Formats: sequence, structure tokens, C-alpha cells
Amino acid sequence: MFKTILLPVDLTDRHGRVLSVAGELAAQSGGEVTLLHVIETIAGLSMEEEGGFYARLERAARSHCDHLGKGLGDRMIPWRAVVRFGNRAQESVRYATETGADLIILTAPRLDPASPSIEWGSMSYKIGLLSQCPVLLVK
Repeated sequence: MFKTILLPVDLTDRHGRVLSVAGELAAQSGGEVTLLHVIETIAGLSMEEEGGFYARLERAARSHCDHLGKGLGDRMIPWRAVVRFGNRAQESVRYATETGADLIILTAPRLDPASPSIEWGSMSYKIGLLSQCPVLLVK
């Protein structure tokens, strides 16, 4: 059912569960998982002026995606890594639209029942609102 699965990731190690879910869904449908890391650009700091800074961030992101993707590859699940620059939520949704992603899977923050509105600014919330394809939040 889901052939093109997009998994936006950051540089943390909290993606184990969502990687597992993405892998299971891709295996069931013969699909592929794309690990997307968006490097947030800093307003007023052009990429040309600070090329070395952004190049270091890109190398770190590619290395991290390779580390995450290894587990998918070990399970014979096709995957690839993509690194983009810009606003994380907007670029994730733009990439999903450009590539015709069938599903976006995200690691979702655990909400504090006493203050649920604190996490409304999270990337998963923004992508859930902006996306034109289904979004699965994994806690």
C-alpha cells in the first residue's frame, strides 16, 4: 500500500521505533524508505558566505542517515538518504509533494497531559497540518 515512505529525521538517536515501523511497512508493500534530514538555514547567514559551516552540517547529517539506514539495509529494505536546506517542516512537506510520497512517518513527542499545547509547535504537528499525504506519528 505504501511504496514511497518518507521519514524525516534529526540528528538524535530517538528514531529506533519509527525506523522499525517504516521498515515493516516498506517490507509489507515492497516499498522504499527515504530518510530526509533538513538542515535549518539561519536567516541572514547565506550559504555562500558560510559554505564551510553548512558543509560540515551536511556531512554530519549524511553520516547520521547512513547510520540509521544501516538497520534498514540489514533487513534488505531499500532506503536512501536525502539532505536538504531550509525550514524543516516546509522542506519536508515540499519534498514529499515533489516525490509523490505515499506516507510520512514521524517520531512524535510525548505530550504532557497537564500542558498539551506546549508541543503544538513541534515539527510533527506542523507536518501533520501541512502534508497532502497521510502522516503517521509514532510515539
